[in-house]
Amino acid sequence: MKTCSFKLPFGLVLTTFFYLSLLPGLVGSCLAAADSPQANAAEPEAKKIQITAERLISDTTNNTAEFIGNVSASQGNTLITADNLKVFFAGKSGPDDASPAQSLEKLVAAGNVEIKFDNRLAVARQAVYITAQRVLILTGPGASVTSGDNIITGETITFYREDGRFTVEGGSNGRVTAVIVPEETGLE
Repeated sequence: MKTCSFKLPFGLVLTTFFYLSLLPGLVGSCLAAADSPQANAAEPEAKKIQITAERLISDTTNNTAEFIGNVSASQGNTLITADNLKVFFAGKSGPDDASPAQSLEKLVAAGNVEIKFDNRLAVARQAVYITAQRVLILTGPGASVTSGDNIITGETITFYREDGRFTVEGGSNGRVTAVIVPEETGLE
């Protein structure tokens, strides 16, 4: 019996999942995403995405999948927990493409969002991750990113993962806060 992991291409797995009319509770179980050993070997372990939730609603017409209730999504060293996670996929690669394979375009996590990544912890009401630009946008009062003892807080935090830049906006109260613990010297 062949076994495999729930991995990219994520759209192929979801579409296969629904075409087979399996129950949403089986999302975390082992699914056959590809038939050839070469296809499995081509996808490194780090690309696997594991998502668990209480419910899953797929909309293949609009290329979305929404995970609802105690969502946990992980890929490599990145872990997202939230009340809801909506995944948006790019369309098929061409009109004659018979394959349902799609690529991740955007993730939107909402409600009690926590994201652990790159030795950081991000907390927000909502987080949007745009995969092509590798941009994470955290929103909500008290949105924060913590790295060690260092903390930045604002109402909108945009993190550019490609080069490690942050922009932080204070929102309605107009204030951004930062706690910086210098390694050796500080303001004194």
